[in-house]
Amino acid sequence: MKFHLYIMKEVLPQFFSALIMLSTILVVSQLVRLSEALVAFGVSLENILLPFLYIIVPFLSFNIPISYLAAVMLAFSRFSSDGEYAAMLAAGFPLKRAAISVMIMAFVFYLVSCFCAVYGEAWGRKEMVSFYFRKTQTEVDNLIKHKLQEGVFSEEFFGYMLYAEKISQDRTRFGNLMIAPAGGAKDRFTILAPTGGITGSVAEGKLNLVLEKGILHSSDRDRNEQSVMKFDQMEIDLLSMFRERILGGDEAADDYRSYPPGQLYDYVNDIEKDLSIDRNIYYKARFLLHQRIATPFIVIIFACFGMALGVADPRAGRNRAYIGAISGIIGGYVVMMGFKWFAEKGSIPAPLAAWLPNVVLLSFAMFLMYQKNRLPPSESPLDPQHIEWWVRFKKLWSFLRQPVS
Repeated sequence: MKFHLYIMKEVLPQFFSALIMLSTILVVSQLVRLSEALVAFGVSLENILLPFLYIIVPFLSFNIPISYLAAVMLAFSRFSSDGEYAAMLAAGFPLKRAAISVMIMAFVFYLVSCFCAVYGEAWGRKEMVSFYFRKTQTEVDNLIKHKLQEGVFSEEFFGYMLYAEKISQDRTRFGNLMIAPAGGAKDRFTILAPTGGITGSVAEGKLNLVLEKGILHSSDRDRNEQSVMKFDQMEIDLLSMFRERILGGDEAADDYRSYPPGQLYDYVNDIEKDLSIDRNIYYKARFLLHQRIATPFIVIIFACFGMALGVADPRAGRNRAYIGAISGIIGGYVVMMGFKWFAEKGSIPAPLAAWLPNVVLLSFAMFLMYQKNRLPPSESPLDPQHIEWWVRFKKLWSFLRQPVS
């Protein structure tokens, strides 16, 4: 019992350190994406911490397996370099016995990863959209009621420049309007309208800027072309403009990712029968339903890889282990993304695409574990002379090639 507790004591601090480091890297990588929100909503503790929380929780199902791989590899690498692994073998504790405690922790982390994948991803995406919706309501109300002024060019209109010569007292009607992209925008156009107004509200989920009897001027510098179009009425969806600016244009298409498991299951069954829905959306949603359970299983696979990579000749150093860990992460990612691509194209059934990479990777990881358990730490588990079936095959081949006397 003390032996297993000792291994846990060595692995868990490494795991939490790696998890914090990966989460920090994730936060830094999202700074550019969240800068638009900070510019739009202002810098505050709430506007910084809540979006980061909604981003980190869905990614825990990926960060936990990678962190556990690093923790197990570093722990067993230290055992090898300090001579503790040799002492374990001498005391009758081979690698397969040490794997018991590692696998117990891996199973616990698999359950945590599953919860984060099944519920955390849906919760994070849903709360992110809800958070931005609330902020959008406040920002739009503030923009219309306070920031828009008569005869003043406003560059804070969802990334566009807005000019209104006249504004009604209730701030819903405008006179002599002009709209154009703000500085640095790729689009080049100008909309002029003698009258216009705001219809709907953020609370209703529909807020439009309606322009009447206007003219649209557009230009293409690359082709040196200009065009003018007259219109009787034009409606601009302000909420869509704001959400696309903050959340990205693919948020609406990926809305099913915010569904919890029961709702996602019903959604997949409904669109399976509805042929009017794009089949690619159906294939992606169906694969996501199985992926949320299958992907966290890689934490168990990485536990095997971590032990196999960590147990090595102390004289060989740790560089090989690091290279092996990085190669394992990249290889596993490539295999999973390959099966995901086939599943989302409808070429492979979703359950098969979700679980077959796990079966392949687990088989290879168990083979490495088997080899490491029976071989001295200094021997490579992939050396052909140590692979039993390969040695038997070579003997059989040599026997078959012998001349018949």
